[in-house]
Amino acid sequence: MLDRSYQSDNLISMETTLTDFQRNFSAARAAADRGETIKVKSAEVVYVFARQNEHPARPFADLEHLFGVVRQPQRSETPHEAIRHRLKARRTG
Repeated sequence: MLDRSYQSDNLISMETTLTDFQRNFSAARAAADRGETIKVKSAEVVYVFARQNEHPARPFADLEHLFGVVRQPQRSETPHEAIRHRLKARRTG
């Protein structure tokens, strides 16, 4: 399925099986380099293979709704005091 001879217009979606994908990885990579998206079907699961820029412009674009969700508890002692107490506990037993 990966041996198509046309250039991509970035709207082409190719489908293949996992075995074909593994056997023809270089062809799939060349297709991804042309801007095509390859969907690899394995049983009931579909994997998507596509080229991505080395450094995405917005690396956290899908995670923006999570910023500020996790909050660490306020410490009752400084890191220096925590280390002192830990070392003291080791010495005493």
